[in-house]
Amino acid sequence: MIIKFIQILQILFFISLSHAYAYEKNADATITIGETKIIGTVIQNSDGEKLLAWFGVPFAQPPVGDLRWKAPRNIEITGNELDASSLPNHCVQVSNFYDEIDGIESNSIIGSEDCLYLNIFIPEKAMNLNKKLPVMFWIHGGGNTWGYSASKLFTDGNFAFEHDFVLVTTNYRLGPFGWFHYENLNENSSEPLDKTVNFGTLDTIKSLEWVNENIKAFNGDPNNITIFGESAGGRNVMTLMTTSLSKDLFQRGIAQSGYLGSDSLEFAKNDPRSGSDGFITNRIKMKFPNLSDDEIKQFMDDKNKTINFIRNLSAEDIISYYRMRNDASELIDVPNVIPDGVVIPEKGIYGAFRDGEVHDKEMIFGSTRDEDKLFMFMNDYFVNKPLKFLSWLWPGFDMYVQPKDPKFYDLYAKYMAESWKYGAVDLPSKFMSSTKDSNIYAYRFDWDEQPTEFGVPLSKLMGAAHAMEIGFIFKSAGLTGESDDYIISAIYDPEKRDTDIKLADEIGEYWVNFAYDGNPNENPYSKDVEWLNWDAKSDEERFIVLDSVNDKGIAMYNATLSADSILQGLASEALTVDQKCATIGQMFNRTTLTQEEVDDIYLTFLNGKCLH
Repeated sequence: MIIKFIQILQILFFISLSHAYAYEKNADATITIGETKIIGTVIQNSDGEKLLAWFGVPFAQPPVGDLRWKAPRNIEITGNELDASSLPNHCVQVSNFYDEIDGIESNSIIGSEDCLYLNIFIPEKAMNLNKKLPVMFWIHGGGNTWGYSASKLFTDGNFAFEHDFVLVTTNYRLGPFGWFHYENLNENSSEPLDKTVNFGTLDTIKSLEWVNENIKAFNGDPNNITIFGESAGGRNVMTLMTTSLSKDLFQRGIAQSGYLGSDSLEFAKNDPRSGSDGFITNRIKMKFPNLSDDEIKQFMDDKNKTINFIRNLSAEDIISYYRMRNDASELIDVPNVIPDGVVIPEKGIYGAFRDGEVHDKEMIFGSTRDEDKLFMFMNDYFVNKPLKFLSWLWPGFDMYVQPKDPKFYDLYAKYMAESWKYGAVDLPSKFMSSTKDSNIYAYRFDWDEQPTEFGVPLSKLMGAAHAMEIGFIFKSAGLTGESDDYIISAIYDPEKRDTDIKLADEIGEYWVNFAYDGNPNENPYSKDVEWLNWDAKSDEERFIVLDSVNDKGIAMYNATLSADSILQGLASEALTVDQKCATIGQMFNRTTLTQEEVDDIYLTFLNGKCLH
């Protein structure tokens, strides 16, 4: 029983980077671009339905050598045949706890700088329809430092099988390879976009450009593209709404648990832990340990010497500098999404949305009810680990957790989730509905039907945590009971499978409807519950709750939030001052407000008691 519970905990993020599955080249999945035959594979589900898939299609030249920290370059697919049946490389990243599910050692460096590939999926039955189909372009999450476009979660589910559309998933450079600020790096380049620090953002844009140019060959409609993503992927969707480079590349977007935050150029350069200056200084000391501080300064003053030095560092030397953050997500700590005035406006994502300087496109913004419980369940600040003393036998014993203070655990999660919803849903919905003509839709995902194991109710420990909606959107094989992987399946209660599947069907249909014409309520699926658009001029219901019929079901609500309402609620709770201050200290860390506003809130909350 203990082992079973530990296995459940291991997949609570359930965005696995799988190496355990492989596909074979199949001529039935052949399309031609130019003079090149691109041969993919065929995936079959338990009902005998077939999905045509093309893995590892290059959309840009490998960003290696002199192309490291440069804008992605066009690539031309040549030759008689391209084998698109093999999973693409991961982009360089540090593996974490969740990768152990797939036999990857935690805290190891995996992937390759040669990783700019995308994947394409379409049901076999839809390939020959006499119409071009909408395209859904998925941007994976992982803090922009971790993740993979060909995760099993996106490839073993029924979402793409069951609906007539084209699914594209893409890689993009991560961490210090995707976002890096050194002002002298590309000053002599003739390519204007090389002057950016947002190389990962440009990768996503380049991938979208490739889709616009080539998706017709896969029966996709280049004039009907919906971008969608979760967490950092959701923030990347919001980012693409602000840059002029993407304006004509997609028609609408879905930002799942995204946020408006961005890191400043100053932070990206000068932060002692994450900034480029600290990184460069450290790496020089590593390579030349006998240099004095003055000699290191002289080294860095020679910009050509410094540029040559960092360009010739190994990928391992670069990423090994950025170690694990001290939280449960174990994402490396490095700036990303940086307002540079080249790709992203200098006022940042928040400023662009606030001032109405975003594309006028239909949007869905959403969050989950218990976002931060994903990051809390392994954090020693919140939980005890009564079996940790056995971790020398097996590290998995460190994963059995119990909340130290159940009341504080729940209230901290409540207010952190409210602040997330405020920044990810309420603010962008308010800004866009006030300044743009396109309809804006909002949701909150409330499902919490996990089983109870070893006397611990996972529904309380995790509930509707960050990323939980992904399995429902993609209708994962674990959710439907079709997966042979116990770890993937264990998060769902078999006794509630019917209602889980029903909710997944409903959510999937809303998403597909939206992809067809920007209205989630019909075409091709008529919906019983009308999802009303967010109307800034009305006090009527503004967002839909997505939940199982065992609980709230699907219904419209109007519990919109403000910074003041969240703060007043927290102040009124029967918590200690230290607990309230611990909460407020993290509440607006996604920079939904300006840093000055965040600092002011902290200084004045509880009449300044947090400062003592």
